[in-house]
Amino acid sequence: MKPLEFHLHAAGAVAPGIGSLAMLRAIASGAASYEAAPLQLPSPAMLPAQERRRASQAVRLVLACIDQALQGSPFAAQDLRSVFATDEGTGEVCQQMLETLATTRQVSPLLFSNSVVNAPSGYFSIAWRTRRPATVVSLGMESFASGLLCAVTEALADNEPVLLVVYDPAMTAPLNELLPIAQGTAAAWIVSGGTPRGDAPVLASFALSLEDAGAQPASPLPGWMPAAWAGHASARALAALSLMDAAAGAAGGYPLGGRTLRLQCMAKAAP
Repeated sequence: MKPLEFHLHAAGAVAPGIGSLAMLRAIASGAASYEAAPLQLPSPAMLPAQERRRASQAVRLVLACIDQALQGSPFAAQDLRSVFATDEGTGEVCQQMLETLATTRQVSPLLFSNSVVNAPSGYFSIAWRTRRPATVVSLGMESFASGLLCAVTEALADNEPVLLVVYDPAMTAPLNELLPIAQGTAAAWIVSGGTPRGDAPVLASFALSLEDAGAQPASPLPGWMPAAWAGHASARALAALSLMDAAAGAAGGYPLGGRTLRLQCMAKAAP
């Protein structure tokens, strides 16, 4: 596969102990130490009051991360195509649905609407009043790799900027025995292909290629990341952002369909 070249214009990072891209980069570069802290998700003020009350924790996680990325974005939300990538995607709502089906079997319309995997993308369109195309992918631990490949392909094919959001909402008992996610994590990337616009500053430029697994081994999570995040697909998206602060030409590998998606940082903006 010929490498796909793309540009990163803005990003968001939300996780326990990480409240911004700047904080993530400081920790990844060694300028700061990682300190665990409970995840605090703000009320999604960008939603109308009725939808705000209905928003699940998964939706709050996603919107908080998107809001971060948009604050540094040269593109308006209404100009962005979007790709949402997640393992399970609904968090506590899945457990509530199963409990309801096992007891009263009376599923409320609100619970049902929040139980579908594209609910966060729908809330995004409501919050920022956008009607741009949205794609949702869910491939377990390969969700980041599949989402990134999808987003970059769209950016290049349509010559439009794309918002990629990779997220893992917390799972409640007993489902957390199958998917051990105690606290949510999320990363948002705003990318474009081709020659960047003069009014669209670039954080870093990357090359993406699909390699044989033996030629490009999968990258382990960085040492500073909590071991509990090993089951988070979005932890790979957070780790990949740290390539901006690694040595020139640094690359990461992410499993995808029996092969490895290779992500190499080609250039980065001056500090």
